[in-house]
Amino acid sequence: MRVLVVSGGRSAEREISIQSAMWVSEELKAAGHEVLAVNISRKGSWTPADSPGSDGLRFETGCFPWKIVSDGEELLFDVVFPVLHGVYGEDGTVQGLCATAGWPCAGTPVMGSAVAMEKHTLKNLASKAGIPVVPWVFLHEGTQASDEAVKRKIAVLGFPLFVKPSRLGSSVGVGKADNPEELAEAVREASGYDSMILVEKAVDSPKEIEVSVLGNGVEILSSLPGEVLPEREWYDYTAKYVSGDSKLAIPADLSASLQENIRMMAEKAFRILGGRGFARVDFFVNENGVWLNEINTIPGFTSISMFPKLWAATGMNSEKLLNFILDEAVSRVEYGLKKDNDEM
Repeated sequence: MRVLVVSGGRSAEREISIQSAMWVSEELKAAGHEVLAVNISRKGSWTPADSPGSDGLRFETGCFPWKIVSDGEELLFDVVFPVLHGVYGEDGTVQGLCATAGWPCAGTPVMGSAVAMEKHTLKNLASKAGIPVVPWVFLHEGTQASDEAVKRKIAVLGFPLFVKPSRLGSSVGVGKADNPEELAEAVREASGYDSMILVEKAVDSPKEIEVSVLGNGVEILSSLPGEVLPEREWYDYTAKYVSGDSKLAIPADLSASLQENIRMMAEKAFRILGGRGFARVDFFVNENGVWLNEINTIPGFTSISMFPKLWAATGMNSEKLLNFILDEAVSRVEYGLKKDNDEM
């Protein structure tokens, strides 16, 4: 296939996106696909990744094969593979663009992407479906941690706490607070990234367990669970992408029954989200229970990322993995076109 790989973007996670897209592009080429790499700048302009100084891209819709035009040259593609992390990419915006244009787009559609990106909404959805989540307090725009009503809710949680931007991943803007002063500082830090903030009870001595999932709307597959073993106190941005000191244990050191239970929870979470294509589902686990942390609808795809490593350990190499993702996206659009034609 001719695959339009989209990376970069306006999010604080753009550099991670570019790293992921490089891995995806190389693996797609190795699997025999033709790659057209596009980068979205911080200002939102789209240019070929190998020609950042071009005049940008012009999109043409209503045609097949799908195409974009760069400096007068028509560039044809069969499917869009967004490798974008965070807002303006992983949150349903690019998925909506593709849906409007009628382009096949790998991964979860608009609604599921938006819900997974916004942690407060995801927690509400999961808890109503019977999936345990860590207790939290939501601070919307204009709400302060010092407000009396908020202070009462936070007091119920008790310290220590984690403070997170509600619509970012990769641990960007996340801080830990052991007292009210640190809480106020963590909220200020997170507010620099998002107007919506999550204050979450810290789980005591948790294992950070991750499961990769694939799905086509009918069948959902889950990988062996893996465990993140951070060298730092917790798995922050530096531990994930800078220091390289953290280790991954695949499979996770858990009983067979607990591994199976976590896989079933991951599949259920993906299903209630309306997930399609691929995702990574993250959990906290200790002797007292298992809690859903988040669903990454576009997980990291770097050479050190858990998502492809988990599938490799489960018996699926990168070629089979990427082909599943592409085939699912194309078949979804083909089904939609057939249904539309049948109804005309």
